[in-house]
Amino acid sequence: TLAAQVFAVTAAFAFLKDAGDLARLEAGQSAYSAAVGVSMKSLTKDIVAATDAQLGFRDAAQAAAIGTAAGLTSEQLVKLGKAANQTSQILGRDLTDSFNRLIRGVTKAEPELLDELGIILRLEPATEKYAAAIGKTREALTAFERSQAVANEVLDQAERKFGAIAKTMDPDAFALGQFAKEFDDMMKDIKVNVIEVVIPVVNFLKDNLLSLIG
Repeated sequence: TLAAQVFAVTAAFAFLKDAGDLARLEAGQSAYSAAVGVSMKSLTKDIVAATDAQLGFRDAAQAAAIGTAAGLTSEQLVKLGKAANQTSQILGRDLTDSFNRLIRGVTKAEPELLDELGIILRLEPATEKYAAAIGKTREALTAFERSQAVANEVLDQAERKFGAIAKTMDPDAFALGQFAKEFDDMMKDIKVNVIEVVIPVVNFLKDNLLSLIG
C-alpha cells in the first residue's frame, strides 16, 4: 500500500512538473513576443501546420524561440518545418528528430547534424554562393549573413531532394502522427488548466512544511 501511494504521489508530481514547464513555456512565449515584435504563438502554429499537424507544441515553440534568437526569419522557420516533414517522410525518420537536426544544423552551422538527413552542407561554397547573390565577397559577410547563407543552402537542398517526392506521398500515412499531436495538444490544455488551480496550493504548502508533511 505504501509503495502504491508513493508511486501515485511521484506520478502526480511528475504530471504537475510537466504542467508547470508548459505554463512557463507559454509565459516565456508571450514575454519574448513583446521583446522581439514577433508573435511566437502564431509562429509556433505555423510551424506545426507546415509539418501537416504532426509536430508537438513544445518542440515547435522551442524551435521558434531558438531560431528567432539565432536570426532566422519566420518564413525560414516555417520552411524548415516543411523540410523536416518531407525529410522524415522520405527517409522514414522521426519527425521531431529531423526537425531538431535541421534547426541545430542551421543555427550552429554544423554539417554533421545534417549529413544523416541527406543534406550535405559545405560552408565555403554555401557562403560564396550567398555572397555572390548579394554582391559581396565571402570574407565581407557578417555573422547574420553567414547564417542566412547556411539556411538558404539547407532549404534549397531539402526542396530539390525531397520536395517533389513528398508531394506523391499518401496523406493517410500521417494519420497516426496527427493523432498523437492532437492528443498531446489535449493534454497540454488539461495540464495548463490544472496548474493554474494548483499553483496557489503549492505556494501555501512550500511555506507551511507541517501541512505538506500532513
